[in-house]
Amino acid sequence: MPSLHDKTIIIDGLIVSNFGPEIFRAMRAGGITAANCTCSIWEDFPTSMRAIAQWKTWFREHANLILQVYGIADIHRAKAEGKTGVILGWQNAVGFDDHLPFIEVAYELGLRIVQMTYNTATSVGSGCYESNDGGLTDFGRDVVDEFNRLGILVDLSHVGSKTAADVIAYSKKPVAYTHCLPAALKAHPRNKSDQQLRTIADKGGFVGVTMFPPFLRKGAEATLDDIVEAIEYVVKS
Repeated sequence: MPSLHDKTIIIDGLIVSNFGPEIFRAMRAGGITAANCTCSIWEDFPTSMRAIAQWKTWFREHANLILQVYGIADIHRAKAEGKTGVILGWQNAVGFDDHLPFIEVAYELGLRIVQMTYNTATSVGSGCYESNDGGLTDFGRDVVDEFNRLGILVDLSHVGSKTAADVIAYSKKPVAYTHCLPAALKAHPRNKSDQQLRTIADKGGFVGVTMFPPFLRKGAEATLDDIVEAIEYVVKS
């Protein structure tokens, strides 16, 4: 009988790695249909473009393993062809160098997911490690408007709680916590409260559960049971 992986479309909310053919083969072996693959965090626009250019080379050289995802149809195509669809994602908005037209340039190249901030404050808002979260800035609203217009998913995983709440309320499209864990199981700046989880879900958003040990209840001693516990908690929240 077909396995669960054979029958199901499985999307990994975020992978950050030293990407290359070995990782691409592991993604296939793991049964991943598609994944949000990080290609920029703190890099500026030219460096982020170099990273996208490298992915374009990989898509050509490893076409037997991966294909680029521009839309939903490509995820279904990856499933049908036994490949892993790669959704290009940035874990910070600093890669646009505060120049709004660069957002459309990156979109045309296939960028489909962008996190507003990565842990600290930027021109768009605050990260989750800031002692003072000032919320979404006016420029940040312009960025969200561009993401909404083009069809770029807004990620709030590393974003400060007030900034995230502002984005959820302001965005005209559903947004996401692509990789997070519940604060009720472990108090940590990166984990999300029950209210945060419910608010994003009530607005049609997506919540992905990470298995990063420092954010799990038992930390480095965490087991598969702890991951299952976190998934069950988020589903029931």
